[in-house]
Amino acid sequence: MGFYDWMLSLHVLSAAAMGVALVLFTMLVLTSRRLRSIEEADVNFRLGGVGGIVIGVGSVAALIFGIVLAIDSEDYHPWDGWVIAAIVLWAILGALGGRSGRYYTETERIAKEGRGDEALARLQAPIGPTLVLVSDALFALILLDMLFKPGA
Repeated sequence: MGFYDWMLSLHVLSAAAMGVALVLFTMLVLTSRRLRSIEEADVNFRLGGVGGIVIGVGSVAALIFGIVLAIDSEDYHPWDGWVIAAIVLWAILGALGGRSGRYYTETERIAKEGRGDEALARLQAPIGPTLVLVSDALFALILLDMLFKPGA
């Protein structure tokens, strides 16, 4: 295996880590909407922390390895439209994920302060699922962009 093959493997592995973390977040958000007491949310908060690390490392690594691939490739360049589109979508996904992470971190803080009813109401509010499902859609768009490379 050459350099390009290693970078491609690491890029795909990083993207897979992002995908797994997004599935985890989607499941946590959807199960949180069914909770009847804030004590039941403790496991979700702990798993969310793990997912945050996985998606953070995976997203940064996918970006770095993707840029390295675009630079190393004779067929593709960092200024190709589909590469720029992927980077823009990645940035939007990161901003949206950060917003979602802050929302749930704040919810966890509220729960730890003993305001369980308020935290439970936040977990059941529609903003969480909306943020996560839009993030999932953005990730799907990035994958489609990577697979079909429009304009390449």
